[in-house]
Amino acid sequence: MMKFVMLKMMLGASLPTLSPIVAWVKTEGGNAATIILIAFAVYFLFKKRIGEFIGFIIFSAIVFLAIGNPTSIINALKAIWETMI
Repeated sequence: MMKFVMLKMMLGASLPTLSPIVAWVKTEGGNAATIILIAFAVYFLFKKRIGEFIGFIIFSAIVFLAIGNPTSIINALKAIWETMI
């Protein structure tokens, strides 16, 4: 019985962690989102929809900053909310 418990503890200790996979998905997901945002910006530019292009560039900048550092966006939104209240 003791050998079985020791075997379970040894196997449990060697289980892989998913943190490298999570980091990879965040990095590649951010890259994919950036590529999509750039493609839409180029689309609006070629269609000569300048108003939509400028609005989308502002939206893309906010999304890009949120992907890169989400805590800064949250802190900025908290500061804006506290200023309004």
